Amino acid sequence: MNRFLTAILMLSLISFMILLSSFIEYDNHESNTKYNVYYAFDNLFNNKTIIDSIMKNKSNIELIKENKLNEIESKLYEIESIYEANIFRDLNFNLSINIVEREPLAYYKKNDSYIDLSGKIIRRNNKLDDRLPILLGDTSKNNIKKVVDVIKAFNEDMFLNQKLEKLWFVKDELFLKLNNYQFDIRFGDNIKIKKKLEMLKGFCLYNMEKKESETYKQIDLVYNNQLIAIKK
Repeated sequence: MNRFLTAILMLSLISFMILLSSFIEYDNHESNTKYNVYYAFDNLFNNKTIIDSIMKNKSNIELIKENKLNEIESKLYEIESIYEANIFRDLNFNLSINIVEREPLAYYKKNDSYIDLSGKIIRRNNKLDDRLPILLGDTSKNNIKKVVDVIKAFNEDMFLNQKLEKLWFVKDELFLKLNNYQFDIRFGDNIKIKKKLEMLKGFCLYNMEKKESETYKQIDLVYNNQLIAIKK
């Protein structure tokens, strides 16, 4: 009987030691502050330095050790170029950060910044695609929305995609310049964009056939359902 009790006691002790070691191992993993960063797409904005500064901050390291990962996420969301951040531990207790960056839509030359699909202005810390259209001059928040709407419409059109070179405003009227065409385009506002693009495509195709685009200095699309071409 005593041998049976001794065996039970020994088994209980062994089980306790195994359980304790697993808790110690879990705690060690929980306190691990090493991390890997994964991007859903390319790391366009090169924000590794900013992420490192957040993750290596002493107060943030304590939050990580306490497994308060939501608080770290909120700090990552403060980075302008980040659209979505998710920090978690995988099945092996490794710390991982999944990042979705904002998609740059245009380069805002005056501010040396980029404009994303939502109209957010993101300070530049890395040179991006040279094919992005350039917004010139200074403009209001309302006009930024016009720019976003127009660029999105251009990008969605098979013929006009990547043809937009420059945009600027004259008294709140939007003007455009296309690659490989000499004339300016007086676009006006972001009303009836599709109709304006259809007229513009028709004019571009006509000039491609006639090879006469250099004879025009400006195309006006501000009038209702009509295009006016001004010769040089």
